[in-house]
Amino acid sequence: MNMIPIVSRQIAYVEYDDQSSSMTVQYHTGFKASYSNVKEDDYLLIVTSTNRYDSLMRLTETRYIEGRPPAQ
Repeated sequence: MNMIPIVSRQIAYVEYDDQSSSMTVQYHTGFKASYSNVKEDDYLLIVTSTNRYDSLMRLTETRYIEGRPPAQ
């Protein structure tokens, strides 16, 4: 399980489980959003980004809406 902080007023951190290919977004409010079938390369884009929040938003909005992988 890998965890990275997100510098944001809304999001505390993101956790990625490479065994299950799932990602959990932990909000400061206590809410957790879970996403399944997240590719490790997509998660690594967040890790290496200079703006992790924006990278996370792009990933969750365009590819994993409601935890579903992108349409093929």
